[in-house]
Amino acid sequence: MRRITRLAVPVLIGLACSTARADDAATRLRAARSLRCTFTLDIATWIRSGHRTVEQTTEKSTVDYDNINIAKGTARIVAHGDWGGAGDLTVWMERTGGSLWLLERAPSGNVITTTVFPMYAEGTAEFVALESRHWITGATVVGQQTYGTCQVLE
Repeated sequence: MRRITRLAVPVLIGLACSTARADDAATRLRAARSLRCTFTLDIATWIRSGHRTVEQTTEKSTVDYDNINIAKGTARIVAHGDWGGAGDLTVWMERTGGSLWLLERAPSGNVITTTVFPMYAEGTAEFVALESRHWITGATVVGQQTYGTCQVLE
């Protein structure tokens, strides 16, 4: 019995700490009014005239999400670099898991969905983020998933 107790205590402490960290991340994300997200990895499915290929590339793009107002469902995006520009977004917070969803309609008409999760990237205090976009150009269809992290701008 004593051995089980010695093993159980560290496990319970570890679970309590990871739960507290997850709660802290969710609370911090919920309170964020500005985020800077840096995207570094891209996986795209290209369908050219019906033929599919998948490509993985590194990417370096930065986007600021500002004036995040979950109650109103609004935010503003400012993209830097090749994807530069600004626009308005629709936002909402997932009630059960605490993820932040940002929905953008690009000038070309395609929809871009960014999800910021209440989870820190390994060894950081930055949130994990995934971005998805789909579009068609002539005989080419592209589905793209991009990975990045977001930091709260205080």
